[in-house]
Amino acid sequence: MLRLCNLLVLAILPTLAYTQLDDGSGFPHDYPGKPSGDFSPEWQTYFQVTDPLPNVTFPMGRNWAGNIPVDRPGHPNNTLFFWGFEKENGSLTAAANENSNEPWGIWLNGGPGSSSMIGLLFENGPLHIRNDYSMFSNNFSWDHLADYIWVDQPVGTGFSTCDEQGFVADEDQMGEDFFGFLNNLVKVFPSLKTRPLHLTGESYAGTYIPYITKTYFGMSDPPVNLTKIAIGDGSIGSGIEFEWLPMLTVIETYPQLINYDPEVYQMFKDQSHLCGFDLNLTYPQNGHFPSLNPQLPSNLDTKSIRTKKKTLIKQALMIDAQMSKRGLEVDEVRMQKRDEWKREAQRRASGGIDPTYGCDLFDELIDYALQFSFPWEGNDISAGFDVYNIPDALDPEAPMDGSVFLNDDRTRTAIHAPTSKDWVESINYPFGSTDDGGDPSVE
Repeated sequence: MLRLCNLLVLAILPTLAYTQLDDGSGFPHDYPGKPSGDFSPEWQTYFQVTDPLPNVTFPMGRNWAGNIPVDRPGHPNNTLFFWGFEKENGSLTAAANENSNEPWGIWLNGGPGSSSMIGLLFENGPLHIRNDYSMFSNNFSWDHLADYIWVDQPVGTGFSTCDEQGFVADEDQMGEDFFGFLNNLVKVFPSLKTRPLHLTGESYAGTYIPYITKTYFGMSDPPVNLTKIAIGDGSIGSGIEFEWLPMLTVIETYPQLINYDPEVYQMFKDQSHLCGFDLNLTYPQNGHFPSLNPQLPSNLDTKSIRTKKKTLIKQALMIDAQMSKRGLEVDEVRMQKRDEWKREAQRRASGGIDPTYGCDLFDELIDYALQFSFPWEGNDISAGFDVYNIPDALDPEAPMDGSVFLNDDRTRTAIHAPTSKDWVESINYPFGSTDDGGDPSVE
């Protein structure tokens, strides 16, 4: 599958388009046989997945799933949902101090607000969903290497639950919640307390994992033995650093994004220079890098950048549909509009930074590519534009839709999932219970 993230060289967040069917809040559900009292190995029987899963017709190793509290004061419904698979029989349920040298792992997806069940069902987990929603066993699942646990976090993400005002305010609180969860998890699976933990993830986990590590090193007696971290396709800076700054390098690497047009390339190069994005990064660095204060698009603040992206995408997608309705030659009209766009962009930028886009070269590139570089006709405009799926020989791609499986009552019961909310792939995470579209944490 060819994904636009490959073309944009990690210059975008992997979940630009969100599906939000609820607000992410909810409460865990108690299933029959729940033990009383504090967490202990007695809870292994409760969390073990023993009921048959729909469409799973192949043998599976032992696994456990459910919601575990993060123990944040004043928020009793704040839990993280986990689904763990053991490498071999008895490895995850070993007693304290057994298997002391055997590593175990945790996987986190990103977002912020994306469920790690995406990884379990479509990337590195033992169960995979086909395009027709049938299931098959993944022979390359990471639980073949070690006991592995996929965790929905922060609270409110995926099947994790939280009070309406219980969303994490920032990444420091996320780290505290995560260790509250781990403190309870190792009571259920006591060997995990001393065994070496490999904390792994992708996308916005590039922000989660450093903050979790920061929390770990600030603890006098952490509940786990964190030994290694690994981040793939990681978001480790702000949207400006992650999306805007590298765009000229992206265009130089993949000039097909602008249809190999040298005039358009020069325009982006000039704007990148005016915005201060052409930094020389050397090692060792002599002094500090200059602070970046890039100009925002006109009449726009950082809280409305997501809204602007959705508007640009919608407008660009409508171009082909409008031309088709009028019966015009698509390529001819597109090239006419491209030349008009270039002239207008050059006029605006003649006095310096283009005020329409400011230094948001990411949006400018998407706007240009959608209108003039790619054959977008046929996209479902009402559903929005998926930056991860571009037309190629494999189009249409598999939907990567886990909701049919996870929201089946048989699955929900088997994995002890909450009944107070439906699973969705991603939510716009409301840091501090507000929906301002941004993470306030220090980078």
